[in-house]
Amino acid sequence: MALRLSKFRSAARRLRSLHFVPGGSQKFLEKALASRADALIVDLEDSVLPAEKASAREEVSKWMTSTDWGSKTVCVRINPMDTPLWEADVSSTLKKEKPHMLVVPKVSSPADLDKLGTKLAELEKQLGREVGGTTVLPIVSEVPEAPLRAHEIARHPRVEAVTWGAEDLSAELGAKKRRDGSGQYLEVFQLCRSLTLLAAKGAKVQAIDTVYTNLKDLEGLRVESETSADTGFDGKLTIHPDQIDVVNAAFSPSNQEVAEATELLEAAKSQPGAFRFKGQMVDIPHFKQAQRILDRADSTGPAAEATEKPPAWPEGPFHGKWLEELTEGLIIPHALTRTVSETDNLLFTTMTLNPARLHLDYESAKATQFGKPLVNSMFTLALLVGMSVLETTHGTTIANLGFEEVVFPKPVFYGDTLRAETEVIKNRPSSSNPSRGIVTFEHRAFNQNGQVVCKARRNAMMRKRPSSL
Repeated sequence: MALRLSKFRSAARRLRSLHFVPGGSQKFLEKALASRADALIVDLEDSVLPAEKASAREEVSKWMTSTDWGSKTVCVRINPMDTPLWEADVSSTLKKEKPHMLVVPKVSSPADLDKLGTKLAELEKQLGREVGGTTVLPIVSEVPEAPLRAHEIARHPRVEAVTWGAEDLSAELGAKKRRDGSGQYLEVFQLCRSLTLLAAKGAKVQAIDTVYTNLKDLEGLRVESETSADTGFDGKLTIHPDQIDVVNAAFSPSNQEVAEATELLEAAKSQPGAFRFKGQMVDIPHFKQAQRILDRADSTGPAAEATEKPPAWPEGPFHGKWLEELTEGLIIPHALTRTVSETDNLLFTTMTLNPARLHLDYESAKATQFGKPLVNSMFTLALLVGMSVLETTHGTTIANLGFEEVVFPKPVFYGDTLRAETEVIKNRPSSSNPSRGIVTFEHRAFNQNGQVVCKARRNAMMRKRPSSL
């Protein structure tokens, strides 16, 4: 049995992650070259200011011949076909060997690709490239008329893969937002995504999912990427280096998936048709899916192994309070206390490179109004926040957003024993993300005499209790 899903499956070029690099920025290029991205998209469109288009184009033209790209697929995103810039982009950047592919924005119909193909054929003859060998990746959703013609666009002979985008389309539609409160695409954008996938599969080319714009939310990226792969997408566009390994892992089969697919196809060799396999009836669709997994494994090679996900780190325990539990006015006494020692002060002060005699020099401290060394106030602040964590933010915070006010009403000396309490000052649920909100805490530290030695007001991004808990 030798099942191949489509022509690109057996090709060397695999496009799990396609990473954007601003045209002309050497710093970003060097970072991208060091990444595990399967393809780099050198961008001459959105990431380049109008006044810098010509200089960026010139720099990218040099990159095509002077850069060691390794095994990466090299792409250039040209400017839209309805501008005078695209032709100069193609003429300047197409060289004997690179780029392999052009990313074409705002494609509205196959006629756009016919026009581009004519220009490419002329240049390919001049450069000694194989005529027709320069492939294209059209973005088929950036103008309203394009999505319903995606299936026609995807069948153009130069198309190697198809992708979509929500940002330009939302501007064309006048849409106020692209996702709902749970992070899912609104209906019209989900429709475009589905039409892109169907068009690609119908044309037997690769389907590439669009960018995930929340750069800090790698968990959301992982979920969206895995869902895309489960649906049938072959890869995803990325805009930050931290996204690349997450995307590669999502679009690479695991060792277990490869082993099971291999076992199924081996068993199928001796069967004339449908048969029972591990308690399940299997037939042609199952064989195709198994072959698809092996094709992905063959084309990703060592990179897939490098991005294999480690075992999931266990969540919890959650000793802190969730957003909805932190009601304004709530006062939380903290269980942990601490007697401050001379060693605490010396280690903290020297580790933070603070040379103040007030903390380190007994003789100098004798001449002060205190008559002895003071404990470093930054240690006092750090200790206060640390004592507060267990009952407030342990496992329930996303980030510490900063301090509004920090005061030290009384000094702390060696031998003082400190306790702490926290008051919730404000609780503001997020208007854009219902799973989180910002809480203002006021932490207070007291010595053994009941005197306030530190008061700190800070803001923290807090999680609501997940529905799974």
